[in-house]
Amino acid sequence: MTKQSRLPLFVLGIVSVYLISIISIQIAAPDEVIEPDAFPERCSDDSLNCSIIGPNTYRSGNLTELRLNSSLEDVMDEVRTWIDSQSGTSVIGDWSEQTHSVFRTLMFRFPDDFVVRGFCEDGKTVLHVYSKSRLGVSDLGVNKARVQSFAEYMSNVEMATSDCV
Repeated sequence: MTKQSRLPLFVLGIVSVYLISIISIQIAAPDEVIEPDAFPERCSDDSLNCSIIGPNTYRSGNLTELRLNSSLEDVMDEVRTWIDSQSGTSVIGDWSEQTHSVFRTLMFRFPDDFVVRGFCEDGKTVLHVYSKSRLGVSDLGVNKARVQSFAEYMSNVEMATSDCV
């Protein structure tokens, strides 16, 4: 067998390994929708692949909530706008007070869950955010950066001022 005849087999082998890897990742971490009544309350202790803005804040700059002076509907519309602007993202669950999206890495399509829950409190809209990699021990800081980027966006976006009811 000559070098030229081995090259197509080598390429076929690489492509096969890549496709098997992607299929294995999808089988190991299938999409499971996180419904509003199942919003995660915390990340596991010492987790390196989870971030949460909520009462049990973790890897999120000590933010316990995002509080906005706008209606829940307007705020959730902006949440969806930010999610839609991110690459490799799909929404797998969407309700008036919560959205569950999945961020996938470019090369191997590793899934990260990103869930935002909104509710009214004292006339303001309050958001809690959860972001976690489904596979692996570490996310290399991706979920922490994603949550902080989202918080920064929501803090700076212009929305109509109104009471949350």
